[in-house]
Amino acid sequence: MGALISKNASAAGISVDAGLTPPEDRWIVRTQFRYMHRKDDPTPMNKEMDTYAFPLVVAYGFRPDLTFMVRQRVKYRKMFMGGSISRDTGLGDLFVLGKYKLYRENTRDYTFGIASTLGLEFPTGDDDFGSETWDLKPGLFTSWRSGPWASDFSIAYKWNGFADKGRDGLDPGDELEVDLAFAHQFSIGQNANISLSPVLEFNYKHILADRMSEHRVSNTGESLFFVSPGLKFTKSSFIMEVLLQFPVWQQQQGSQLKQGTRLIVGTRFMF
Repeated sequence: MGALISKNASAAGISVDAGLTPPEDRWIVRTQFRYMHRKDDPTPMNKEMDTYAFPLVVAYGFRPDLTFMVRQRVKYRKMFMGGSISRDTGLGDLFVLGKYKLYRENTRDYTFGIASTLGLEFPTGDDDFGSETWDLKPGLFTSWRSGPWASDFSIAYKWNGFADKGRDGLDPGDELEVDLAFAHQFSIGQNANISLSPVLEFNYKHILADRMSEHRVSNTGESLFFVSPGLKFTKSSFIMEVLLQFPVWQQQQGSQLKQGTRLIVGTRFMF
């Protein structure tokens, strides 16, 4: 029973919440610590920025083909600029997501599934950490399992400000996210209720420039590609996970800080 629970509680990827799929009338709670560093200021200000995020995600299996989840983040940001340091703490925007199974094929050799996702982000965050707009995020999620191997692929488009505009009429740039994850599970112990799973993710994100009165806002918009190795430890319905995201390619528009290595450490529990 332990091995079955771990498979249901597990998604191959670590950085994407859409892979969480609890069985009907079951819950998955995911907590994470995320660290992001920006550096290499192209201006004489010598700016650097550290951001610490603590997202809490709760997913519920409403039906075998329908999952609902909600995410709330607490953020802490530290900015270094011209020899001074500023600090800010606050809540990010509330995000809810529904996932509906479109297709599933179970064979003796593999399992393959396709699901549609639809997320909505509410402008509930603090001024320094929220978008101040209603944001719609449709997407597609696929999963493949064969023995100890697992793979997830997701693509999502975030339509920022689909129903309104931000402060002073700012239209925030939309975002495209493409994520591919591979994992291999090594069982430990006679009951196979403990396992280690090396993970490798490929993460691409493209953010369009903000616009104001139909004109592009300077120093906004960027493209990022990460190669992200990680590891998961699973015991029955409990998972510990860690992921390092290395930016192997990035392109910022105008004078923006470069993205440094990211760190994700988290836990999942299904009940």
